[in-house]
Amino acid sequence: MFKEDLLETSEKIQYNIFKKVYVNNGKISKNNLCNELNISLPTLKNHLKKIEDLLDKCYKSKVKISYSKDFIFLKYNTGISLHCLTTCYIESSLKYKLLKFFFIKHTKKFTGIQICNYFNISLATLNRKILECNSLLKEFDISIKNYELTGSQLQISYFYYLLFWNNRIDISSVVSANHNITEVIEKTFNITLKISEKYPLYTWLKILMIRKKFFVENFFKDEFTKKNLRILENTEIFIELKNFFEKDSLSKSSSTYLAYSTLCFILSFNIIPYKVIKKISIVNESTPFKIFTLMTSEMSNLYTTSPSNFNDELKLHLLSLCFKSYFFKGVFYSNNKIVTNYYLNEFTSDSREKFVNNLLLKINSLYKVKYSFDPDYFKLCIILTLNYLSGVSKHSLTIGILSRIDSLILNTTIDYLRKFLRRKFDVIVEVYNEYKKENYDLVITNFDPNYIPKNYNNIYIFSNLAVQYDLGNIVKILNEIEKTKFEG
Repeated sequence: MFKEDLLETSEKIQYNIFKKVYVNNGKISKNNLCNELNISLPTLKNHLKKIEDLLDKCYKSKVKISYSKDFIFLKYNTGISLHCLTTCYIESSLKYKLLKFFFIKHTKKFTGIQICNYFNISLATLNRKILECNSLLKEFDISIKNYELTGSQLQISYFYYLLFWNNRIDISSVVSANHNITEVIEKTFNITLKISEKYPLYTWLKILMIRKKFFVENFFKDEFTKKNLRILENTEIFIELKNFFEKDSLSKSSSTYLAYSTLCFILSFNIIPYKVIKKISIVNESTPFKIFTLMTSEMSNLYTTSPSNFNDELKLHLLSLCFKSYFFKGVFYSNNKIVTNYYLNEFTSDSREKFVNNLLLKINSLYKVKYSFDPDYFKLCIILTLNYLSGVSKHSLTIGILSRIDSLILNTTIDYLRKFLRRKFDVIVEVYNEYKKENYDLVITNFDPNYIPKNYNNIYIFSNLAVQYDLGNIVKILNEIEKTKFEG
């Protein structure tokens, strides 16, 4: 799920208009915008009026959009970011309002007519929007039935944490000042949590407190939860969390399930350091940790020596990915679809994609779990990890550059090319050496090939290494070289 899925079709267009003006430093051509979005000028004018109304409602005079005959202008306070304005759009969405309503207003049973009156919409619109919401909720194994949320309480909490967190929306809750859950974790593990770890915990706690009455045995009877409870309930952190939740006038079973849900969250969202998790023997023996060990082993095997930046922080991200997939179902991307697809297109090569697919097949064949990795999200996480790792790969491609251009410009060009290709491939890019004994996988040159010694397997004659045409051709050639060299 992407945050823009909460918007209507017209709202998505308006959001894209606004975003394009924003990233263009507050000025963009009307004609260019119409061509990019495939809309007419009259349609653009209608959307601009709605954007103007929304900005006036959310920000009064702080943010204003205006236009002349040829251009659109955006003026805003320097303290307002694109994320703030995105939140404004999301909070104005009817689907978001309904999702929040069913989460917050759980203490009373509402009829369809009462909800229609609350939002000033027709019953047909309400039921249509609930169907659209259920389409989004399906991958999280929850739904809205008879005008209330149904499904696993852990899944409901997980979805709403992502909904509020990814959209940077704060929610009011009944969490009091003495409910400092971070102190429990810091004392138990003898660590100091950073703000990036404290704030997610506090958000999670607020979500649990809103629906704490549902955290009773009747909602946690499935075998998966029972099995994990038996594994985790004797750990020191579980016992301390349970004591923490018993501060409220809740039943013992309620504090048990609140502690269980919170421990699932802690393990899945980068809250405690990797070296601390490693010391919890029961966790080390768990299926997610075994999957993590397999993943890191397979990645390390790609290199002659383990990459120097394959550190504990990176390992924690991978371990959290394994726990998140194990305990929770569904993906709510923090970035929008365009940015996510950009990352995939920018950093994926055929060999990396094959590695990811083989790794996922291996995991699925060795470990039978309730929730499998979402293949698209798994691919994104592993591809970005491979791109980040710096080491000497067993599958490196050597590229020699022979050019007529000035040596200073050549060095800059080689540095640029190395960084560009490194996004997709494990490459060694250097100035061409005619005395090199081992063949280059590829020589890139603007010399006549007849004058170049045949110490290469492939050659590409370039026009300008800084233009997309040549860069695109080089990527295609390297994909083919990888297939031939490493896949037989």
